Amino acid sequence: MCGSCTVLLEGLATRSCLCLAVQADGLSVETVESLGRIDALHPLQQAFWEKHGLQCGFCTPGMLMSVAELLRANPAPDREAIIEAIGGNLCRCTGYQNIVAAVEYAVELLRTQKEAAE
Repeated sequence: MCGSCTVLLEGLATRSCLCLAVQADGLSVETVESLGRIDALHPLQQAFWEKHGLQCGFCTPGMLMSVAELLRANPAPDREAIIEAIGGNLCRCTGYQNIVAAVEYAVELLRTQKEAAE
């Protein structure tokens, strides 16, 4: 119930601990490992690193996947939308301020990346 195991199942944030493997049969499953690589971090991963959006790291995969779903649906969320998106993820270390700041920074990084590509 902590949200740490969140994956994207057909693009929707899903707690893998509450989903039987047979329910995912034939469906698209994205884990935190699908976001980026050590030598090419996804802007979300980069932002969490730069803005100290993690401490022990236990909740980080679930936070990243919940926010990845949000940003696909809404590339420019406000603070309230970010807080709502991570509402199902528990963090006992950060107090959430740095997590929200990291997501806001990731929005900037993604916007800059998109503008550079155009």
